[in-house]
Amino acid sequence: MNTVRRPLAVSLALMVASCATLAGCGVRVSDAGAVTPTASSPSPTGSANVRGVVDDERMAKLQRSRWSAKVTQHVVCVDGAYTVDRNADASVVEVTGACREVTILASAATVLLPAVDELSVQGDGNIVIMAAAREVVLDAGADANLVGWESGTAVVKDAGTLNGTTPIS
Repeated sequence: MNTVRRPLAVSLALMVASCATLAGCGVRVSDAGAVTPTASSPSPTGSANVRGVVDDERMAKLQRSRWSAKVTQHVVCVDGAYTVDRNADASVVEVTGACREVTILASAATVLLPAVDELSVQGDGNIVIMAAAREVVLDAGADANLVGWESGTAVVKDAGTLNGTTPIS
C-alpha cells in the first residue's frame, strides 16, 4: 500500500470500527462520480436510483409529520429557485411555493420541500424530504445526507459518501 492510500485506508477502518459500535449505523463506500445501480430498474436515460443504507430507523427520519411541528424557518420559493444557505445549519426549514430548483448548502439541517425538478445537495448530514423530484444530485463534498421523496421516481446522481436516497412510501 503506498503512502497516499495508507491514511485513507486507516481513516476508513477507524470510521467503520466506530460506526460498528452505533446501533443502526450503515456504511456505503463508492468512488466519486460512480453511479451504483440498485434493485431499482434503470430509467430510460440509463441512470439508476442510487440508495445507501436506509434501514427502518433512517426511514422513520424521513416522515414529514415527524418534522412539521419542529420547523424553525418557513420560506417561500420565489422565481422558481431557492437556496438553503449556511444560515440554516442545524435548523428545520420548510420551503413552500413552486420550486423548480433547490440547492442545499447547509449542514445538519432538515429540509421539507414541495415537488421540485432539481435538487442539489452540497452540505453534509442533512435530512431532505420532498413531495417529488425529477433529479437529485449529491455533490462530491456532500456526505452523510438522507434524501427521500414521497411520490414518483427521482434520478439520483451521488458523488458523495455515506448518503442514503429512497422513495418514501
